This record gives sequence, structure tokens and C-alpha cells, in this order.
Amino acid sequence: MRVKKNIALLLLCFVFNLNAQNKFAAEFSINNQNTKNINIKETSFGFDYNKTINSKFRIQNKMNYNFKTLDYAANNTSNSLINFIDLSNKLEIKYQNTDKTQFNFGLEPYLASQNNLKISNIDLLAKLNFDFSISPTKKFSIGISRNNFFGKTKVLPIFTYYYEYGKDVKLSLGFPESKLSYSNNIRNIFSIKNEFNGRLYSLENIPKSVATESTKSSFSQLTTELEYERNMDNNWFVTLKMGFDFNRDYFLLDKHYDTTLDFDIKDGYQFGLKIKYKH
Repeated sequence: MRVKKNIALLLLCFVFNLNAQNKFAAEFSINNQNTKNINIKETSFGFDYNKTINSKFRIQNKMNYNFKTLDYAANNTSNSLINFIDLSNKLEIKYQNTDKTQFNFGLEPYLASQNNLKISNIDLLAKLNFDFSISPTKKFSIGISRNNFFGKTKVLPIFTYYYEYGKDVKLSLGFPESKLSYSNNIRNIFSIKNEFNGRLYSLENIPKSVATESTKSSFSQLTTELEYERNMDNNWFVTLKMGFDFNRDYFLLDKHYDTTLDFDIKDGYQFGLKIKYKH
């Protein structure tokens, strides 16, 4: 019954996205992560819609599809561990309680598996946080999140301190992301970002020669990257990314989240390109 409800929610949010006429965005991105023993290529498609219902409520909905391909440069790993797919739909509701306080609630049906998406593997991620404005240029946010930041589904605290120095410099410090951005004009934004990120995939048909009793594939890393975003016109944006991944892990896990196989993936560089259309 729980699975059916989650599926219905995912489809409902998807229809909501397609019917959006205003404040709509679509994006396409590619990313290469290069290491000595395993290279990872990712292709992503995203659709984003947000709407302010009244002075109090704002709704944002984002669907994202990601396709991951692995190249085992120095391994004879089974072909069954080459492709991974994930689909998510994040619905976030923001409530402006007062001029200084805001509550945010997010719900994210998450479907990720090896080779083929299966509805039976759906999971439900979520977050709840509270924003408080100290001044027009300072605010902080604190809350909790059920997420895959470390390659395993966990409930973790989240927090951020925001600071704006004039109109050109913006700083956010916290977990899971910190970011410093600078804009020298209305068309250019330069940023440096530090982020914990991970994904968890369900496995099927894993040969015993690879690992016994493995049910999940776990990816996680700490990424530091430089970004340059260029506003081509009123609608089109292009972002170039270059970064380095630290503490990068790629594990196979059993149903208890214990490691059955460590691929000993190495740290390395990553390069990305994102094209975004806003309406």
C-alpha cells in the first residue's frame, strides 16, 4: 500500500510539472568523473516549476532523470555493473510565517536501480527546515533531512548561514553545501562550491563472482568545484564546471547496509556542462 501511494504521488507531481505554464525551467547536463581505475559519465535531464500561490505560500517542483555509465579501466568487472539509472521528483512547499521566518517542507519520491527502473525499488526522501532572517543581508536555516548524501539512506541535520555582501557577493556556509558566488555584471556568475553528495541504487542479477548477498550500490564523495554561469539572453543559461572529488567511495552493500565489496575508487577530477532554459 505504501508503494502505491508513493507511485501516485510521483505521477501526480509529474503531471503538475507538465501542466506548468509560468516560471518553468528545463535543463540538460553532462558530467565526467575521471579516476585512475574507474571513470564515470553522467547525463541528466531536469524540469523545474515554481509558483507563488499568495503572499504566504510558494510551491517548487523539480523532476530529475540521471543516467550513469561506468568504465572499469583496470578491472574485469561484470557487465551487469555498468549502467545505473535514477528518477526523482522533489516537491517543496515554503510557508512565509512572518517577515523574518519561513518553514520549508520537501518530499522526494526517489527511484534508482541498476540498468532498469523498477517501481518496487522506490524510496521516499524528505526534509523539514526553518529559515530565520537576522537582517536583510543575513539569515540562517536549520532542519533535518532523510537523504543519500553519504551513499546510504540516513536522517541527518542540515544547516546553512547566508550572507550577502552588496549585490555582487553571496556566501552560504553549512551542510551539505557551502558556496561563494560573485557576479561582475548581470550576465556572469562565478562560484566556488563545496558539497557532500551521493546516490544509492538497487541491484538485481549480481553474479556471485562479484559479491554475494549484495542488494545496493552506493556512491558518495565530497566535491569542490568552480562554476561559471553565463546568461546568454533572457531565457538561456550555460554553466561550465570543473572540480575535484575527495573521499570518493563506491561500495556494494547488503540489506543491512554492510559493505560486501569495496571498489577502492580513487579521488579525481570532474568536468561538467549544463544548459538551462527558463521561462
